Amino acid sequence: MRLRRRRTLAYVKSSKPTPIHPQSLSNELVDAYLSGSRLALARVITRVENDPSLFPALRKALDGRLGKGVRIGITGPPGVGKSTLTSAIALGLAGKGHKVGVIAVDPSSPFTGGAFMGDRVRMDALVGNPDIYVRSLASREGHGGLSPSTPYVAEVIEGYGMDRILIETVGVGQAELDVLRCADIVVLVLQPSTGDTIQTLKAGIIEAADLIVVNKADLPGIDSALQSLRFLFSLSGPRPDKPAPPVLATSAQQSSGIEKVIAEIEKQAGELISSGRHEAMRARRLVEEIRQSIQKELWTAFDSTIGADAAIAKEAAKLAKTGGSPYEFVRKACAKVRIEPVK
Repeated sequence: MRLRRRRTLAYVKSSKPTPIHPQSLSNELVDAYLSGSRLALARVITRVENDPSLFPALRKALDGRLGKGVRIGITGPPGVGKSTLTSAIALGLAGKGHKVGVIAVDPSSPFTGGAFMGDRVRMDALVGNPDIYVRSLASREGHGGLSPSTPYVAEVIEGYGMDRILIETVGVGQAELDVLRCADIVVLVLQPSTGDTIQTLKAGIIEAADLIVVNKADLPGIDSALQSLRFLFSLSGPRPDKPAPPVLATSAQQSSGIEKVIAEIEKQAGELISSGRHEAMRARRLVEEIRQSIQKELWTAFDSTIGADAAIAKEAAKLAKTGGSPYEFVRKACAKVRIEPVK
């Protein structure tokens, strides 16, 4: 008798990080991950997601493994079929010989902190494919469509050997542009009969797109949506740093138009690499990573010197009662912290 695998909807009760023992990223686990163990990959991601402070130590082991993967952000409003489209693109890229990692970000509840990992259900077709790895992340305290741990997880997946990494965001609106800082190519997904949505998005996320896909092309209004988008770019013109994005129609549910989307993604990926822009984009991401690391180190030094949280709370309570500017406190507090040069 053939057993049917049950499709279940996972629910993570809390998005608060679980305390991790500092030694949980053991040499044995890292060696297994570097040797190609998928179980080790999953465990490394979990540990780094819950405790990003573990990533710097792992980063040393990834020298020579990073820099070649192309990251494709897939974003857009809720309900436009991003997960189904992401699944179809992943299968198509794997069919062309790529190793594909998929990061699917699901929204966390602002009330309970939990998250339904529903994207995994809609990507059921990817299960068991040896060339595709799917990881769901809760958005946690992230507000730009991504989880704060997304950049670290992307590095871990690339270090595992994936050369195409799809990052599907939570449903986003006009000003949520975190994906722009995390991806090399941004695919904006819309659907027909969303004229008001196009109007809302035109001054924000739509300008970040390298490719626009109008999904659910089997619904009424597809021609109008395509015309509206193309007319929009004819009026406003492209961004100064790149041409107007192609506008393509798909029906991911019916596997229609997917090949054209994959061909355009591969075309742009090839141009990024050959022009040197891919390396430049990676350098910009590293600038942000270095800045964040410096800020963290400086805050640690600052906190160890004055007990920052308690001192700031005390000063804020005093200023709230008496008035005055907080900047004198900032100047005096910072003067107590000395950064000694490394000899």
